[in-house]
Amino acid sequence: MARFISPIFFLASLCLLPACATRAPAAPVNPEQVAIHESVTSAPPRYETIKRLWVGSWRTVFGAPSYASREEAMENFRRHAADLGGNGVINFGCYHPIDSERYYCNGTVVRFL
Repeated sequence: MARFISPIFFLASLCLLPACATRAPAAPVNPEQVAIHESVTSAPPRYETIKRLWVGSWRTVFGAPSYASREEAMENFRRHAADLGGNGVINFGCYHPIDSERYYCNGTVVRFL
């Protein structure tokens, strides 16, 4: 019976391991304080990636948000970044298809260190 306690304890410990790897909650960020950079080169060198917006998701196959202007998109990305605990957006880009009046944008939410 004592032999089964060690493997069971080991397996239970492995189940708890992912809880140790979670991020500490970030302080709330005001959307107006979120910096947007079109390129990584213009951003501060140290950051933690939080989430890529509107790319890499199966939902974008069915549609991505579109914006009336680039400024509207930047405002929306600032809100998303603040909600996710980020204080910056890097690789921000907007694309204006020829057959559309709308802009499609993407970027990566980051937390500058």
